[in-house]
Amino acid sequence: MNWLALIKFMVYGGLAVGAMLVWWVFYTRMLTRGFSARDAVFGQNPKPAVALDLMGGVVAMGILIRSALVRPPLETFVQNMEAALVTLAITIVLLGVLRWVVNGVLWVWFRGKTDIHGDPVTVNNELFLHNNLAAGLFSATVYLVLAAGLIQEDMLNLAGYRQEGTFNILGVWALGAATIFFHSLLYLGFSREKSILYQGFHHNNPAAALSLMGLMSGMLLLNHMITRTFMPGQHMFNQPELWAYLGTAMVLVLVVKTLARVVFWFTLGLDVRKELVARQNAAWGLIDGGLILSLFIILVGLLA
Repeated sequence: MNWLALIKFMVYGGLAVGAMLVWWVFYTRMLTRGFSARDAVFGQNPKPAVALDLMGGVVAMGILIRSALVRPPLETFVQNMEAALVTLAITIVLLGVLRWVVNGVLWVWFRGKTDIHGDPVTVNNELFLHNNLAAGLFSATVYLVLAAGLIQEDMLNLAGYRQEGTFNILGVWALGAATIFFHSLLYLGFSREKSILYQGFHHNNPAAALSLMGLMSGMLLLNHMITRTFMPGQHMFNQPELWAYLGTAMVLVLVVKTLARVVFWFTLGLDVRKELVARQNAAWGLIDGGLILSLFIILVGLLA
């Protein structure tokens, strides 16, 4: 047992708490102007959707602190702190940029249309006015994509990995965008109104967002397990076989999930696609996301 790790944990745990406070200030002062995050979290009517949004940022920073600590050849406390602080500063800025990007995508996608409550479709409106859990889950998912990309970074070039890391960051973010697209296309349906943006931000459907979170977590986990074996000079954009493998894995998971759908239909008389989209059944969405992630965990186990 490494008792020194517990002592170091107190230092880095304090860093994590400090990062959370900085994220809170940035979130309340920059990202949610016109709304009270304090009332949304600690008021008379707490809004779990806002908490999910905040949690996504906190978890992303925790993942990145861990990544900064374990990446070789960092061996000294000063190097670890330097890497962690630079990573957190970049993360907080990019979390803000990501929020603005998502709002821009929503503006383009809905083209001035309102949600089912008659309000303009924005992230903050869905979180603060309507406590839209689907919006909170979607936001937490894209924060996960952001963190999964930044795990690859070596901005200080301490590991001699800056160029490959930069390409891998962009590759992971491209994978996240592709996963969102193909989840809407293959897992929810082939119409615009069945897309995750419509289901999440217009129809307030948490089941679809939970399913997406399961697929995204699985794809990112699989990609991480593969890219960690890359040799110097290799990155996601010069390894076309990687993209073919990831795409095949996504399709095979869909095939297995379709088999499960057939089993549910013949044994219980349930159409689980209808539960996910038409009935907006969050309970099934949670199971569906768990099933998808478990299939990827099995695949990752086979690669280990």
